[in-house]
Amino acid sequence: MDQKLIFKTLILILTILPIKSFSQNGNIKGIIVDSITNQKLPFVNIVYNKSNQGLSSDIDGSFEISNANNIEFLQFSYVGYNPKHLNISKINKDKQLIIKLKLKTFDINEVTVFPGKNPAHRIINKVIENSKINNPESLKSFSCKTYNKMVLTFDIDNSLKDAQNKKLDIDSIMSDSSYIKAKELIDKMYFFMIETLSERKYKNPGKISEKVIATKVSGLKQASFFVLATQLQSLWFYDEMINIAESRYINPISKGSTKRYFFNIEDTTYNQRGDTIFVISFKPKKNKNFEALEGVLNINTHKYAIQNVIAKPVDADGLFNIEIQQNYNLIDDEYWFPAELNTSMVINNVVGQTGALRMRTIGVSKSYVSDIQLNKEISDKEFKIASLEIAEDAHNKDSLFWLNNRRDSLTEKEINTYHVIDSVGEKHNLDLKVKIAQTVSKGYIPLGFLDIAINSIIDYNVFEGFRTGLGLKTNNKISSAFSLGGYFAYGFNDEEFKYGGNLVFNIYKKRDLKLEFGYKNDVVESSGYKFLEKLSLNSSEMYRKYFIRDMTYIEEYSSNIQFISFKHLNLKLNAASQTMHNIKGYYFDNQSNTFVGDIYNFFETALQFRYAPNEKLAYIDNEFFSTTNISSPIFTGNIIKGLKTFDGNYDYLKIEAKFQISYLTKAFGKTFLQLVGAKVWGDVPYFKLYNGHGSYYDFNVESANSFATMRMNEFLSDGFFAVYFRQDFGSLLFKTKKFKPEVLLISSLAYGSLNNLNYHYNIPIKTMENGYFESGILINSIFRQAKFVGYGFGVFYRYGAYAFENIKDNFAYRLSLTFDF
Repeated sequence: MDQKLIFKTLILILTILPIKSFSQNGNIKGIIVDSITNQKLPFVNIVYNKSNQGLSSDIDGSFEISNANNIEFLQFSYVGYNPKHLNISKINKDKQLIIKLKLKTFDINEVTVFPGKNPAHRIINKVIENSKINNPESLKSFSCKTYNKMVLTFDIDNSLKDAQNKKLDIDSIMSDSSYIKAKELIDKMYFFMIETLSERKYKNPGKISEKVIATKVSGLKQASFFVLATQLQSLWFYDEMINIAESRYINPISKGSTKRYFFNIEDTTYNQRGDTIFVISFKPKKNKNFEALEGVLNINTHKYAIQNVIAKPVDADGLFNIEIQQNYNLIDDEYWFPAELNTSMVINNVVGQTGALRMRTIGVSKSYVSDIQLNKEISDKEFKIASLEIAEDAHNKDSLFWLNNRRDSLTEKEINTYHVIDSVGEKHNLDLKVKIAQTVSKGYIPLGFLDIAINSIIDYNVFEGFRTGLGLKTNNKISSAFSLGGYFAYGFNDEEFKYGGNLVFNIYKKRDLKLEFGYKNDVVESSGYKFLEKLSLNSSEMYRKYFIRDMTYIEEYSSNIQFISFKHLNLKLNAASQTMHNIKGYYFDNQSNTFVGDIYNFFETALQFRYAPNEKLAYIDNEFFSTTNISSPIFTGNIIKGLKTFDGNYDYLKIEAKFQISYLTKAFGKTFLQLVGAKVWGDVPYFKLYNGHGSYYDFNVESANSFATMRMNEFLSDGFFAVYFRQDFGSLLFKTKKFKPEVLLISSLAYGSLNNLNYHYNIPIKTMENGYFESGILINSIFRQAKFVGYGFGVFYRYGAYAFENIKDNFAYRLSLTFDF
């Protein structure tokens, strides 16, 4: 979301990098490009003379041959292109060659049929056998530096081809003055550019550290925010599942891949070491439905390792269409290690308009790895809480620093980009706009030295109806050491005002250590529970809060301290004095004290924790962010002790816990399992117990990890255990080119019990000792909007001991609303 704001702010334009190089006598240097688009072609095979020996172009399409005096001819071959033969006698060795290859015209879906076993399978199986020893994660340790450069622009040339295919008047478009001006800008500059320099360290098993020591962003003085935009692909191509822009795909060199992918040997060459390099294309087999890639592998017979790879998702239709490229070097004549990584992308739904021409936004990210050190001793102290950290002075590096650390000098086009966009950024104060966008992404609207909480302006639940109000807190313009906040709200259904405030001290930001004092006079869900977590916008769990119909009024004074105690573990210690009451006429009488009525006083102490051992964190601008799309497993829990002190009238202990795990399998998609349980020891009013966590409310939106057929507050327990299971097949079961619904099978169960039912008066009570069962099917993304919003439909059914006599009452019908950010 934040990237889109910047893209739309910087609507200037671009095209392809100009080429600068130099040559020496006896050497041949050149660059290989597509004959139509001039796109540079990486890993093109170059064979000289009749020896079948040669080399390949690098990740930028460049090549260099030293001691070329004995070479008579060069043969260029590349998957999907016609080969090209070049006599050395006809070239000028003092000039850089520009080799243009033409695309083949055959049907790209054509499949080679082998009379017996596919000969490529022997090679692929060898690669799979050796994948563990070739995976850099198998090393004892490594360290390296990574220089990354990413640019964004509008693809005016291919946009013209699209217009031509749509039968638009190309001559009219190209003669339009707006097109001419756009083309001039495109040839002159990019509209966005970012450079970063990072130090990476790894220690087996699984310890990772990346420190960004330098950043430079066009138009912005400080924009650490954008560093995450460069984290688009895995550093190597050996994991069972390959991550590309937070989506996961089955690796063509994973176990069982020959049953899913079609492989074809396109070419075979030899290098000067005498190794054989097999060029093997891959794509999913017909009638095989899975999250697949297509592309080309260059396999070196030395350890049967990947020498380079080009891959892109098949049928990508999300926010990005991406192609990745990786090149590996042989280090110390023993270990293969990634040396260059490219990412090319088309950003859907962010377009430029010039006259009648709609121009696609494209981006290119290039990473170059240097200073590679393998199997050296690295202290555990080098690995901090955050896997990714940005140095405080990263944005202050001078031109001499960048001159010494760039892979190549900036081109004229890149220099123009910084010059023009920096002046635009200063004129329009883009730093301020980015800070506003960051604040909005966190749920606040900045207004001077105050931030307005967006969800305080308008909200809804069944109990309060529409709730409107205003929440404010101070921001860093007053102080980064503390914030003071407050809010008020009014519910139109219960016709009551609510208000509260807090004071937060940021004691030690690198441990997220905070001390908070708070007060509120508000409502909370009766018999609910809450863990130390924030629900993601990608999760439909957040929808349940809109259907809550039973709430309790609470006046609370509280203090808490929270921090990251060690890596992956968050802790929060809390003490609170509470006065609670409701409007249902309920009263509680445990027949052992005199505290009978509708006003109840509590004093609680609590320990909350969250442990996510596989979660990766980034520390950016003095804040922690999760860089893991789905962390698994996650343990959360609460230990709450009620005391008869400080006006508290009840002595009790509550233990609440949640365990959630998710994993991805090649054949069945994503599996989600959540276990929740809680127990109260001691007698307390019903709103301190547990409802069944239902989410039924006529015809509403599906809410994950709740019971769609269970009525709100239908059951009451002082101890319960619930299981929520979701199998997300994605589009594995069914998809066409334009219609890709995502099918989920869902099943949930719960058991609960309640002692001393006769202590609770004037409320209906049902318990679920015999088990509550529910199953359903959900079809997401039947319709999609703007590529990342999906609409679907589901149906659920309750069965077992608590099923209704009337069968139709056991059904619940749900809309589904999903976001793919």
